[in-house]
Amino acid sequence: MVAVGAVIENIDSGKILIIQRASTQDWRGGEWEIDYGRIDQFEDPIDGLKREIKEEVGITDLHLKEVIRVWHMYRGPVSAENDLIGITYYCQTQMQNVQLSEEHIAYQWVTPEEALEVIKTEGIREDITRFIKLKQMNETHFY
Repeated sequence: MVAVGAVIENIDSGKILIIQRASTQDWRGGEWEIDYGRIDQFEDPIDGLKREIKEEVGITDLHLKEVIRVWHMYRGPVSAENDLIGITYYCQTQMQNVQLSEEHIAYQWVTPEEALEVIKTEGIREDITRFIKLKQMNETHFY
């Protein structure tokens, strides 16, 4: 399986979107995360990302900036059917209102540091930490 995810930054506030999984979800129910989803077979990863973001949080004006990280994990016991490769992107939006799907129960726009306080999953924390470093690097370059 291939998954895509995004650290979505609001252009105006500089805050990022975190969402809380519904407790009924089979994977990490009730936990806070950034938006992730699996892409369909033969679907372009960027098209899949835009589809997932629209379906799960209702954001339609997504602007992709760059890839933050490519990662691998097993979603459950180590087996071929649980094998997952993922790509996490840095994206921006001007939208602030979010329309959650049934997969999530809450959302917040927070600083990346605030996100690290509530997100417990190590891989998601790594995505946000790399986002912070990427932003710091970009701020030190003058064009």
